[in-house]
Amino acid sequence: MDMTIPETQAKEFVEDFFHAGKPNTLENLKDRLDNKLHLFRKDKDQLDFLKVLVNDINKDIEIHEADCERIDCEYREMRNPGFFLIRQEIDEINNRFKFEPKNEDRFSTEDEISLHHKLNEILEKLDRQDLGQEILFEEIESLKNHFGLGKKTWFQLLKGKLFEVAIEKGIEIALVQPIYDALSEGFTSNLKWLN
Repeated sequence: MDMTIPETQAKEFVEDFFHAGKPNTLENLKDRLDNKLHLFRKDKDQLDFLKVLVNDINKDIEIHEADCERIDCEYREMRNPGFFLIRQEIDEINNRFKFEPKNEDRFSTEDEISLHHKLNEILEKLDRQDLGQEILFEEIESLKNHFGLGKKTWFQLLKGKLFEVAIEKGIEIALVQPIYDALSEGFTSNLKWLN
C-alpha cells in the first residue's frame, strides 16, 4: 500500500525533529513540529503524520537500544520531550476532529429507525427475562447515541461492547451472540469483514 504524503513527510522528518542543529528544548521541538504540521490543513493528515512520526521514533529508539552498549543510556529519555509534544498535538486534534464516515457507510434514516426499534426490543426482552445484566442493558442503550459513526464502526463498537461485557461478567457468548445477530440482520453484506 502506498504511503500518503503526510506519512512520507513524517518518515523524512523523524531525523530532522531531533537533529536540527539546535538544542532539543521543548520550545525548539515545538517550533519544528508546528512548522511541519502547518503544511497539513486537514486534521486527518496531521494525525496520519503524527502517527507515523511516533511509530518511527519508537523504532529508532529500539534500534539504538539494541546496539547501544552504554550503561544508563539516556537516548529514550532525550526523546521524551518530543513524545510529550506529539501527544499534546494528537489530543488537541482529537478534541476537534469530527469523524465523518464515507457516504456508503452512513446509516440511512430508515436504518437508524430500524436499529433503534431492534435495540428497544432487545432491551425489553432482557428486562422481561430479568437476566440481571444491568451492564449489558446500559451498553446496548448507549449504542443509540452512536449511529453517526457509520455502519462499519458502529458494528465494530457493538461487537466489542457485547463481547467485552460477556467476558468481563462471565456471561455466556451464547447469550450475546443472538443480540449481535439480530442487530446485524439486514446489514450482513456490509459486515463480511466483521465475522
